[in-house]
Amino acid sequence: MGLVSYAIAWLAAAIFWSIATASSANMSPLETLPYGLMAMASAGIMGLAVWRLTSHLNWDDRTATFYLSHGLALMVFMTVYSTSWMWPDVLRGYSRRAWVELRSSPVLYWNLLMGSGLYLIIVAISYAIRAQRRIAAHAASAAEARALAQQARLASLRAQVNPHFLFNALHSVGALVTTDPNRADQALEALGDLLRYALREDDSVLFAQEWRFIKDYLAFEQLRFGERLAIEMSAPAEIMSLPIPPLLLQPLVENAIRHGFAGRDTGGKLVIRARAADGECIIEVLDDGPGSPDGVKDGLGLGTVRKRLAALYGESASLVTAVSGSGFAATIKLPIAREDRVTA
Repeated sequence: MGLVSYAIAWLAAAIFWSIATASSANMSPLETLPYGLMAMASAGIMGLAVWRLTSHLNWDDRTATFYLSHGLALMVFMTVYSTSWMWPDVLRGYSRRAWVELRSSPVLYWNLLMGSGLYLIIVAISYAIRAQRRIAAHAASAAEARALAQQARLASLRAQVNPHFLFNALHSVGALVTTDPNRADQALEALGDLLRYALREDDSVLFAQEWRFIKDYLAFEQLRFGERLAIEMSAPAEIMSLPIPPLLLQPLVENAIRHGFAGRDTGGKLVIRARAADGECIIEVLDDGPGSPDGVKDGLGLGTVRKRLAALYGESASLVTAVSGSGFAATIKLPIAREDRVTA
């Protein structure tokens, strides 16, 4: 496609050349067209050679070789271009007349000047294109480096989440072993399904998958807490197809259970609800635990969630936590892409 566009550009130049020359030569554009085609064809073919030459002569390394090579190439280019208009006569067998006309041509010097100008234009465009390609390549390399760095950071954060989740899940099973062996067996079976999800390497999952995982995780925890843990979950069907990072909600739910119910004989209630509003997916995790008068302090779970949101969404996503005497609340806001946007 590039060579075709290149040829079309030179063909247009040949047509313009023939039209511009026709009036001064007392000839019709059709009569001057062969001369224009010869002139521009020679310039176009030599332009390809100039393009190759610029690949060997670095603009940033302008030594004596650079200037000498371009000087010789300039002389060849303008000489060939300036004599190209006589080739149709040479091909028709009028070599002698062509050379006589060349020596006496009043436009010879103009053609030499035109040839040198074309050479300089081609050289300038060639170096400009190469510079633009280098800039684009550097930008692509930098973007790739940033993407790889972000992937490494996310992988590191995921590597923190999985052992943390596994440790706490095993702790829950361990708490059942001595008190209720039957429930401990059920918990171990459920743990296998939870770990299969937790260890998957997907960058994103559907909200429905994460929601199903949270339900399974809460069923797993209810084997430990029984009726002491009351659960209320609500999310509209419209948001179930939204992509979200995996294991995003589990640290919030685990944090609510651990700090809201684990030390209470009376148990409590956990509310998880999600909705879409104003181009955002809003997810809330609330408990009615004792709260804390000392304010909110991020542990490993909440801190990891914040870092993952920052790495994936920048300032477009947030995790807001609030605590009081009536419990703890964590709210995640995620941007909904235009193609994923739903109606609240």
